[in-house]
Formats: sequence, structure tokens, C-alpha cells
Amino acid sequence: MVLTEHRGEFRPVDPIDAAIALHGARKVLVAALLALLRGRMRKARPPDARRLNNHLRADIGLPPLPPAPHTLHGGPSYWR
Repeated sequence: MVLTEHRGEFRPVDPIDAAIALHGARKVLVAALLALLRGRMRKARPPDARRLNNHLRADIGLPPLPPAPHTLHGGPSYWR
């Protein structure tokens, strides 16, 4: 068991009680229901391995990405 001692006029306030006092019961209830529904409807997606750099890809055993194609007009020698 947990002993809760109250000394004088001090009364501990629960966070839910503080939220209800600040925002109202209806808004707190709606926010709580939305939070419950949001957590169940969304699935966590794994990180996208296509955006990792070659160092991280090598650390987890993936092959390196091919070099990016040159998209400049005239190719890379155009700027020399």
C-alpha cells in the first residue's frame, strides 16, 4: 500500500483534473478519444532504406547505392 499524507491545505492535483479545470471536460474527453483512436489506426512504418547513405547501408549489410546520374545539360565535361 501507498501512504498518502496530506499536510494542512495542500492537496495534490492530478494532471487530468488540471486539464479539465483548464480546458473543460468536453474538450479533454474529445482529445483523449482522438488520442486513443489515432494510436490504433496508424501503424509505425519502418525507416526507408532508400534514403540512407552508403556508410549506413554498409553497416546494416545493404549494397551501396549507384552513383547519381548527371543531369546537367551537356554532361559533366560541360563545366570544365
